[in-house]
Amino acid sequence: MSLDDSLRLRYANAAAVDILRLAQPSCVGQSIEDLIGHDDSNPMARHLRNALAGSKAANFEGKFGERWIDVRIHPVADGLDVFLKDVTERALLEASLKEEEERRRLVEQRFETALSVNPMVVFNLDKNLRYTWVYNNQIRLNDEAARGRGPSDFFDAETVPAILNFFRSVIETGKPARAELSLRPISMGEIRHYISSAKPMFSDDGDVVGLTGASIDVTEIVRQRQELERARKDALLAKAEAERANLSKSKFLAAASHDLRQPVQSLFLLLAAMESRLAGTEFADVVEKIGVALDALRLLLDSMLDISRIDAGIIVPKFDCVALDPVLSRLAREYRLRAQEKKLDLRYVKTSLCVRSDASLIERALRNLIENAIRYTVRGRILIGCRRYPGMVQIDVADTGIGIAAEHRETVFDEFQQVDNCARDRAQGLGLGLTIVRRLARLLGGEVELDSAVAKGSRFSLLLPAAPDVDSHRRPSCRSVSGAGQRILLIEDDAMLSDSLDMLLRHWCFTTSAAATGDAALDIVRRGFRPTLIIADYRLKGKMNGIEAVRRIEGALGESVPALIITGDTAPERIGEALCGGLRILHKPIAAEDLRRELVQMIRTEDTAMVNRHFRGDETS
Repeated sequence: MSLDDSLRLRYANAAAVDILRLAQPSCVGQSIEDLIGHDDSNPMARHLRNALAGSKAANFEGKFGERWIDVRIHPVADGLDVFLKDVTERALLEASLKEEEERRRLVEQRFETALSVNPMVVFNLDKNLRYTWVYNNQIRLNDEAARGRGPSDFFDAETVPAILNFFRSVIETGKPARAELSLRPISMGEIRHYISSAKPMFSDDGDVVGLTGASIDVTEIVRQRQELERARKDALLAKAEAERANLSKSKFLAAASHDLRQPVQSLFLLLAAMESRLAGTEFADVVEKIGVALDALRLLLDSMLDISRIDAGIIVPKFDCVALDPVLSRLAREYRLRAQEKKLDLRYVKTSLCVRSDASLIERALRNLIENAIRYTVRGRILIGCRRYPGMVQIDVADTGIGIAAEHRETVFDEFQQVDNCARDRAQGLGLGLTIVRRLARLLGGEVELDSAVAKGSRFSLLLPAAPDVDSHRRPSCRSVSGAGQRILLIEDDAMLSDSLDMLLRHWCFTTSAAATGDAALDIVRRGFRPTLIIADYRLKGKMNGIEAVRRIEGALGESVPALIITGDTAPERIGEALCGGLRILHKPIAAEDLRRELVQMIRTEDTAMVNRHFRGDETS
């Protein structure tokens, strides 16, 4: 692949796309850090920056996902050429060899340890597996007592086959061997564990005439290993029990929410009565302080109950296609007055993006982020905006506030954690807001991220699964837009429905080509038809469904194509499959106006330049 002098992707062949899991061609023009991650510890990003800065070639191996990649970097006049080679198979083989070597080393270490603290059993056997010499202090077995006898005379019938088979393998192959054996000596009556080594003895003619060997009793080591395993299982059981107890606590708090709030509500009412009666008296100041304490109690109770309800699973998202502009514009209007009171400039960049989420839970999470931004920003501005990534939408709340040091960027999401509030000033909140945001984000199938610099500001990003964009303010009618210049590949196996759709699309001036199966659609593309849009039924005859057919067609074209899936299946997993793949979806029966509106949305471009300028740092204050 090739990068320019800003480390933005100029070209990537199919092998590079596959190795780095890129989305071609949409990845062209993006920075390599956006494609593979912003983490400073990322080996590729670090080596690329060093090679560009020093104009020196570099070569290293690193793990990317489940693959090991050999990376060769060559500086050129206007950037870098990067050559990638998948060396996963070799790396796995080396790891396997290393693991095997480690296992052998561990066995030998155990052998040496056992040798230092346990008596050693040493012996010679002839070709017929009869002892010619033996010493075993554990069972008081000496040379004279064992000579001419075999293992069957000293170990019980249940366990003796293991040692006999081990000895026979050495005699028959003529090669040394080592094994871990579990044996029950007749004189001891209990299972003992041994590491046994043996090697063949040869005559002058090279024939195997017997073997010599030694065994170390490692019973105590094996028992310790078994005890550790039992302890590990006990620890896992204790952890599971603790999690169940925590869940029970959460369920209790969530279920008791009403009862817990009732006395607090009563206190507020009683305080109001006192306030009117004691106004102007010496007790008015006391009443005011009681009110401040009650407000803190209410805030703490609300936050704790919110967390408990999430943990207990009582808050269940109602997933739908949520247009973000109405939610964000309303929040921006609401908080703009709060910001102006602190002489802050709060801006919102309009968007047409949509997410597959729950509007009320999104609003709850964003309120916490916006309130944090206002609370911790002394001067400057706050910007709210969105941008889209493959399958995801990122909602940013950026400020020019106090910022968060690197060592605190993870702990700020923990319960009751606040930066620069050692005195626990309730005016700065309780330290539960970001905890709630993270749990809500995960409940919605997303995540929250933080990018911050001390004294410069912070950007909290709420990432949520994307849905087809909906512009609720402008809905073009069928009469206002023409499909001229647009080519639609229609994949539908119902002949009557296919003919009807084809007729309607042609009436709207679209150029169409129809197929009944995914394979037939691929043949149309291979014969030269290059669609600008695809409409596919989900359930098709043949091996491919509609989503698979779209992906195969994009692979044949070498580029992504806006696609609309039509289906009568309303199962949530079906909807999620389409939306997570970045596809639009309509459910049968489909009204002509709805179909036309979707087609218009698919060919319309979106302008997010203002948000991009801000986050690149190009926008002036």
